[in-house]
Amino acid sequence: MNLKELYRHLQQWHSDALNYDFDENELHHCANCENTFAGNYCPHCSQKAGIGKISWKSVVQGALEVWGMHSRSLPYTLVQLAFRPGHMISDYINGKRQVSFPPLKMLVILGIISVAIDSIFVINDALTANLEPIKLGEWRFLHRTMQWVKHNPGWGWLMISSFFLIPTWAIFRYSPKNPRHTLPQGFFIQVFLSMQVLLIDDIADITSDVFYTLIPLCYTCVNKQLFGHSLWGTIWRTLAVMVSGFFLALSFNYTYALLAADADAVTTPAHNLLLLAMLVLIAFSVIFLATATARHSAKRKKENT
Repeated sequence: MNLKELYRHLQQWHSDALNYDFDENELHHCANCENTFAGNYCPHCSQKAGIGKISWKSVVQGALEVWGMHSRSLPYTLVQLAFRPGHMISDYINGKRQVSFPPLKMLVILGIISVAIDSIFVINDALTANLEPIKLGEWRFLHRTMQWVKHNPGWGWLMISSFFLIPTWAIFRYSPKNPRHTLPQGFFIQVFLSMQVLLIDDIADITSDVFYTLIPLCYTCVNKQLFGHSLWGTIWRTLAVMVSGFFLALSFNYTYALLAADADAVTTPAHNLLLLAMLVLIAFSVIFLATATARHSAKRKKENT
């Protein structure tokens, strides 16, 4: 097989990795009720085809049942998340969920693994080290949040990703693939993205903080596969999502500072209110401009075709 054929097979696997082809005429013998049948399950007792004597595979499956991983493969979902993340997310939010490990459960498991990694390896905490000298009240919440994220990585990264929920929903609303996706679908998109970021965080903890630079690339790759835009169209939309999400996060931080009324906070509540209003205005201005541009681009492409 030459490189061109290999690339074609890879592209085909990216677009459709699920293969449900099976021989409808193949007969199976049920070890439970001695019935002979065709298909995946015995029509008499509902036992799955192919179950026989106890083997080491049965031992492994029994151990996986404790974690709820006996019917849906966690390693399989991790492979999908690594090599075809956008396509896998598209499959999941459109109903192809049988082979995918439940995403929230998977996020919790990866969070537990991340905590174990943090306890084993000496961590150079780049996320919070730069905030240590900051003593201003309005930054205390941000500092505490980043520390909480490091101790609760699964839910922490999901909380950070939640600031990208509305910008992604608005800016990628007029996409070739998955247009007008709903906010519940967007929530699960952010869950899968949180898992990707969590894996990068674990790699960076073990090796080097340089791997944190892969996060924007992962977001771009996922959005390109998930929404079907060109490379440039995906890059500027992803950048708009990140910028608006960043300002929404800062707005949330200033809201906390305003409500907490910390003694070390910015000079006056009026000053804090002004900053909050400016941050919210910037965030939603970026969302509005990016959405309007995306809508105009989609309309122009439709007219050209």
